Amino acid sequence: MKKGENLNLDISLDLYKIYCAVVRTGNMSAAAKELYISQPAVSMSVRQLEDRMGSPLLIRTTKGVRTTPEGSMLYEYLEQALSLIKTAEKKYFEMVNLEDGEIRIGASDTVIANYLMPYLEKFNNIYPNINIKVTNKTTYESLKLLKNGSVDLCFVNLPIENSNEFDIIECIEIHDCLVGGSKYRELAETGIKLSEINKYPLLLLEDLSNTRRYIDKFALENSIELHPIIELGSSDILLDFVKINLGLTFTIKEFTKAIDNENIFEIPLTPPVPPRSVGLVKLKGVALSNSAKGFCDIMDIKV
Repeated sequence: MKKGENLNLDISLDLYKIYCAVVRTGNMSAAAKELYISQPAVSMSVRQLEDRMGSPLLIRTTKGVRTTPEGSMLYEYLEQALSLIKTAEKKYFEMVNLEDGEIRIGASDTVIANYLMPYLEKFNNIYPNINIKVTNKTTYESLKLLKNGSVDLCFVNLPIENSNEFDIIECIEIHDCLVGGSKYRELAETGIKLSEINKYPLLLLEDLSNTRRYIDKFALENSIELHPIIELGSSDILLDFVKINLGLTFTIKEFTKAIDNENIFEIPLTPPVPPRSVGLVKLKGVALSNSAKGFCDIMDIKV
């Protein structure tokens, strides 16, 4: 068998570092000073490396050392490898200290605009070198991205189904309220019963959204099936339609500034929609990156 063939040499990284220092400085004494170790320790390490490699790496002279052809080739590759290791260590500690890195968040446009935006701004101001990637998706699309590793965490409207594989932290309580335009001003004073809601043109989010599913579930629990005349994917457009009196819709009270009692009015509903929450969702048992932890710290969320 040829020397080194099919063998696991298991050579210490320190031996390689010492050897490269000797070649780079040109003699044992200078390498010892650079590494803060004794000259005999340097000489012994080089001999040990040569023994493990099976051939001479250095030619000793009265003026210092020079490499053999094999030693020169080994040094060339080792310097590249050690440089990569230094770069890896540097990048690692930059990420640990939040000087570099990336955070990937999945959330709906409503949650992004009305809840996350100030935290994203604050995080970016404090950690400007962290790349923030926000993916605008529905709750269930965001959870799919979380499961396949495309995002680190999600901020979604709760509750969610099949939640056993997730860690869920409730962040803020939200309230769904019924609203209408000026045409329905009187209803803002009298209110309506849920049993009467289908008497009015109803505008709702598409049934792919978690908010729509929550509203539908609430209605069905009260023996009412909702029959919208318009279904859209955008809460903002629904509110625009309400403003021009096309019908009534549900909106999250904490997330809208549209209720101005001039163009859009809140309409009391009996019974009211139960409160729910926006929550942070992460994969159970999967540690967050330092960047993601830093963002949670900004939000004062314990993960």
